[in-house]
Amino acid sequence: MSFHKSIRWRIQSWHGLLLLVMVTGFGVTMYRLEKTHALRDLDEEFRVRLSTLTNTLDRGGKGPPRGKRAGPPREENGQQDPPPEDDGRTQTEADDHPRFESEAIVNLFDHSEEPSFYFIIWSRRGDILAKSPTAPSSAPMPSVSLASPPSRNVRERGNFRESFVFTPPGESLLVGRSMAGVDKAMHRLALKIGMMCAALVAFGLATGWWIATRALRPIARISAAAARIAEGHLDERIQTDETESELGKLATMLDHTFERLDAAFDEQARFTSDAAHELRTPIAIILAQSQLALSRDRSAADYREAIEISRRAAIRMQELTESLLELAVLDDASQPRELAPCDLAEITREQIELARPLADEKSIVLTADLLPAPCVANAAQIGQVILNLLSNAVKFSESKTEVKIQTTMDANTVFVSIQDMGMGIAEEHLSHLFERFYRVEASRNRVSGGAGLGLAICKRIADVHRGTLEVASKPGSGSTFILRLSRAGQ
Repeated sequence: MSFHKSIRWRIQSWHGLLLLVMVTGFGVTMYRLEKTHALRDLDEEFRVRLSTLTNTLDRGGKGPPRGKRAGPPREENGQQDPPPEDDGRTQTEADDHPRFESEAIVNLFDHSEEPSFYFIIWSRRGDILAKSPTAPSSAPMPSVSLASPPSRNVRERGNFRESFVFTPPGESLLVGRSMAGVDKAMHRLALKIGMMCAALVAFGLATGWWIATRALRPIARISAAAARIAEGHLDERIQTDETESELGKLATMLDHTFERLDAAFDEQARFTSDAAHELRTPIAIILAQSQLALSRDRSAADYREAIEISRRAAIRMQELTESLLELAVLDDASQPRELAPCDLAEITREQIELARPLADEKSIVLTADLLPAPCVANAAQIGQVILNLLSNAVKFSESKTEVKIQTTMDANTVFVSIQDMGMGIAEEHLSHLFERFYRVEASRNRVSGGAGLGLAICKRIADVHRGTLEVASKPGSGSTFILRLSRAGQ
């Protein structure tokens, strides 16, 4: 079997795809959160260092004041700088300039560690006032247009991340650090996350394969049992212990189906054997009488007797053949044909009149209590059932007794009951009474003329009408047959 057609591989593929998406999403989310956390920590380090630089710059030292430049005015484009504005500080203060050699500054910008933090300070005119030894020479002065709240003054430049701030007099303070360390740490983290995700996917796939194999094990047993049954072992069963799971319920249902199938094959084989046996007797009679008549010249009376015996055998064979054909038609029908509204009481009344001559021959009284019982059914087939039951009741009742017939209905059902005063039926025969060619010994045999198909036909007609045919009987107390039909015919 191709892998793409296997249910197990389909389940595993979808499970693996879903697991891969979930694990990948988890890994990416974890990586992004960790990187965000690392950048947030780095920005916090920038904030601390910028705050220290700003405080140092505010305290000042020897050198030019932040509002003036030392030395002569600078010429730009052929013009001299205008005289600096007086910011109110003395010349002594003007001789001071910021110094960034304190212990705090040295510790914060220790260039011995790799990668180290660096700082650059520009004047408002763009001159570099101070910078750490590790500061890159290519770092441009931040643009005032990039300025925003201090916590957001962050820029990324190549492999550097930098944070800056502008002082009120116009100096620009920038603190930065190479991202090589962060990138290396994130690379190691990505490798760890990738290995962890790969392990999770592998473990999930292995677990999923084990679960799928265990869950689909009943299907393997079902397939094996079905294969053995297809080979002719109709007594084979799945026999699963997981009766409450979906596959367990399926296995139980299939076991019941196989049981019915086995019973149907047995019934079919028995039916074929019984039909052949029933047909063999009249055929043997016809052949024997024909051979006897042709063996030598006989009188006209002898020929007449032989023909009469053959005729009776042919009639019996014809009745049996018609019954078999009728059963074949009923077996092929999923529902009765020509359904129409009818009254079970009226149908029963008509069949009573047809059966009355048989009852009169044995002085049997037919007592009817027929209440209206409207339903939707095939009146001809239902009439056939009732007439067959009436004929059997008369046939197997003692002379000068009574047969009671009753029709009634309830909310959803109509039914007719036929009760005789015959010898009754033993309990061991009741479950087989509607089987084809089944006869109750000493009461339903070939002497009475039955072939054992009448009740089977009645039961099949009741089945295709979605109804029931039931019997209750005790030896010496007679029998009661009850036909129940749905009022709606379904």
